[in-house]
Amino acid sequence: MAITDKIYVKNHRQLSSQLETNIPKGAFKGATLDVLFQGAGLEKLDDATRERVLDFASDFLDCACDNNPYCGCPERKFIRYLLDLRAQGLGPDAIVDVMSDDYMVYAYSGDVLSFLDSGVRTLEAAEGLAAVEGADETRERIRQTKRDLAR
Repeated sequence: MAITDKIYVKNHRQLSSQLETNIPKGAFKGATLDVLFQGAGLEKLDDATRERVLDFASDFLDCACDNNPYCGCPERKFIRYLLDLRAQGLGPDAIVDVMSDDYMVYAYSGDVLSFLDSGVRTLEAAEGLAAVEGADETRERIRQTKRDLAR
């Protein structure tokens, strides 16, 4: 299961009530993306909530794909966002706090930790493959990326 399947809308019931429509708790579920992408009813949200929802939409739903927002770009952009937070030295608890403050979404710290651990394991495998292929430059880049993610 992808980390984006474990990202949830903070204050989900309150948001649904303000929008006067039911939306799934998952931030990357189809109906949630529809509401955010189409912007229907966003004027019903209080100013602070609307600002965060619009920030989420502009940061993750903005692409030129024909299938937007179902093209996978929002999920890839969000994963990059999580990795950037980790590159800034934030741990799982801090990452959850920042994503909640930035976009009114949350995850469980254990799920973020599992995602980061899985990334390290994938990089270890890629590093091994680069060594077998004799791609020393690539191996060193992967090793550095792995160190940055694991610290």
